[in-house]
Order: sequence, then structure tokens, then C-alpha cells
Amino acid sequence: MNCQDIDTHFRERGDWVDWTNTTDTFKAGDPSKSVRTVAVAWKANWDALRQAVARGADLFISHESICVRAVNGSTEPEITFALPSEKPKFEWLAETGLTVYRCHDVWDRFPEFGIRDSWQKGLDIGDQIVADGYPLYVTEIEPTTAHALAGHVLEQIRPLGQNGLPLSGDPEQRVSRVATGTGVTTDPIHMIELGADVGIITDDYYLHVRIGEHARELDFPTIVVNHGVSEEWGIRNLAKYLEQTFPDLDVFHIPQRCPYTVLT
Repeated sequence: MNCQDIDTHFRERGDWVDWTNTTDTFKAGDPSKSVRTVAVAWKANWDALRQAVARGADLFISHESICVRAVNGSTEPEITFALPSEKPKFEWLAETGLTVYRCHDVWDRFPEFGIRDSWQKGLDIGDQIVADGYPLYVTEIEPTTAHALAGHVLEQIRPLGQNGLPLSGDPEQRVSRVATGTGVTTDPIHMIELGADVGIITDDYYLHVRIGEHARELDFPTIVVNHGVSEEWGIRNLAKYLEQTFPDLDVFHIPQRCPYTVLT
């Protein structure tokens, strides 16, 4: 099989994606080349790409972009958007022959294995989903305090390298309806509209000075986790899904942990 066959599979499965306007395309390399070994990771950064080549990968499947200014929805190769400091990465990709495919829009919403479902399940908050408004779920739990819930979340994500997290709002406020979503989940208003009384949000694109302060005005506690951490379980499942779907392929997952340490 070739790299394009994997893209074709996701296009056939993902009827929730607008395939005329998606970031799920080949970002570097030759889509038509044969593939035997596939690396899967959350982010196609230098370290992960080098690991992939060292382990003999023909194809690298990344959930996120290669470069800083990549435009979601663009079908252009990502070198089009590369900063001067990123050009060496694309030159190296050309030299190695590694093909890079971005699997984002389809995997965020993929049933059971995808980002949203993997995150909700991995948090171990139960399966009583009472609202579904993509990209969010609202799960009903036994009433607890915001502080206790934040502590529970932290214990679930510690193995992914996150050693602390911010909790905004009244830590003693009683909560029972938890909003979760996909990676860049930063909209407490949508969460409240779906009936949530506490939200687990991510650090990327979250502006506390704007929406964070308004959430406090609305007495809506927020628990902030790292973007990559919130998606790592889903990326593990992407590798597992590819193994199951394409048994002739050698698929391996490159773990990517929380990139920072919280000091207290």
C-alpha cells in the first residue's frame, strides 16, 4: 500500500469532515510512495521526526502542524508557511524522504478512539454524558468541590508529565456537570450553555484576561490542562487504530509529555 491509501481510508470514514476545507492533508513528502512503517505523534517537532527516521518510518502521522504559522484548512505543503528558522526542518525532510500527513479534523471527532472520546474516558469521570455539543461533552458526576475535581484530574494526567495545574474560581464551589472537549477547548460560555457547572479547558489560545475573568464573573470554575496532554491518549489510540485497520503496517507511537514543569 502507499501513503495515500491511509488518507483515502479516513476520507471514507470521516463523513463529519468538510474534505474541501480541511487541514487533514499531506504536509511534506510524497503521498504516492509505498509505506511499511508508520510513526504517530501529537506534534511533528524535530525530536519526534528524528526518532521516526531513526526507527525506519516511511510515513509520519501528526495531529498538529509542522510549523508555527501553518494555516488550518490549507492544502498547501507546510513549507509554504515556514519561518526562516524552520526551513532546515523541511530541507531535512526532503533529504530523508519522510512523508508527513496531518490527521486532525477527522481524529478530533472519531468515535471511541478519537481525541474527544479518549479524553473524556481517560479522565475517569464516568460515562453519564448528558450533553453533546461538539467539540464538547458534559458529563454528570457525583457532586464534589471544584478543588477535589481538579485534584482528581491532576492524578489522571500525572503519568503524562503534568505535575500541576491552575484552578480558577472558588475551589470550594460544588460541581456536578463537567465540560470536556478536544484540544483547544477554551469557551466557558459554550460549556455553560450546554449545562456545565465546571469546565476542563486547555492552555493554548486561552486568555484569562478576557474569557477567564468572565467565567469567574459567572461563577464558573475552570481547570486548565496542557493542550498536548489532553490529546495524548487520543494519539495513542490513533496508533492502535492504524495497527488494527492496517495489520500489514508496522505502526509505533512516539510519546510526547507535558513540555513544562509547574513550580509552587
